Amino acid sequence: MIRPFSFSDLDSLLQIEGQSFPKSPYDWTTFLNLHDLYPKTFLVYVDTNQNQTKEALWGYIIFTLDGHIISIAVHPQHRREGIGTRLLQRATKTPYLQKVWAEVRRSNQGAQAFYSQMGFQMTGWVKNYYGNEDALIFQWSPDPQEF
Repeated sequence: MIRPFSFSDLDSLLQIEGQSFPKSPYDWTTFLNLHDLYPKTFLVYVDTNQNQTKEALWGYIIFTLDGHIISIAVHPQHRREGIGTRLLQRATKTPYLQKVWAEVRRSNQGAQAFYSQMGFQMTGWVKNYYGNEDALIFQWSPDPQEF
């Protein structure tokens, strides 16, 4: 199930963040600031399995209302289960977006393949976006007939 982020999600979110982005993870202050800035588009994917006493958080996405994906991550043990796909589809189905885009490390082949499979195209790059590594820009635009 996808739902808005709540403060009780923070510990699980930080674990996923550290495992997903060991070179440059966001800290709790960054996540709280992002929640303040984007409360409607800071979403988490939780498993509400009946065998569990509480929800298990397996992924998240944060994007702006103009379509910039700030961050998306899925717990390493739950990748390739469609969680990232569902989160990204939620962003692409946001009404009135003209495009959705994200920066991806040039070395992150997995993320590049993921965005390509989701219908995104590489449209450019930013030199040294990640300090000493370039970012590739992946962008998706809705079918004009959807408007």
